[in-house]
Amino acid sequence: MKSFVFSLTCLFVLFACTQQPKPEIKEVSTTAQMNEKVIEGELSEASFSISGMMCKMGCAKAIETNLSKMEGVQQASVDFETSLATVLYNSSILQTDDLVQTVTDTGDSYVVSKMASSSSAKPACCAKKGCTKANCAKKKS
Repeated sequence: MKSFVFSLTCLFVLFACTQQPKPEIKEVSTTAQMNEKVIEGELSEASFSISGMMCKMGCAKAIETNLSKMEGVQQASVDFETSLATVLYNSSILQTDDLVQTVTDTGDSYVVSKMASSSSAKPACCAKKGCTKANCAKKKS
């Protein structure tokens, strides 16, 4: 009798566990829109020295990333070896003081000097990704 009750209990547990409804798997589709930085008009290029950087991956990369995230910045590069930063930006949105402020906000030890800016450095054709000075020169001719 004990074996019958034990078998019946095992069967009940086995069927009770398998008879539960399985959770529904719902497929959800999303679309992400990439907002390209659209810069109208002429772009300006600022070059400046940054002192106080101690390492390539930490300091230089952090400054470059923060400059690139700014609204109106098309391209930013920081060269650790020469301590030189070059930023392509829309001067109707940003001023050079904004670039300096971003660099100094990145770290207390960074000092910007030798700021040089050309207000009509590149035409709007270079607002596209991958555009270089050589490409713009070809488009003009």
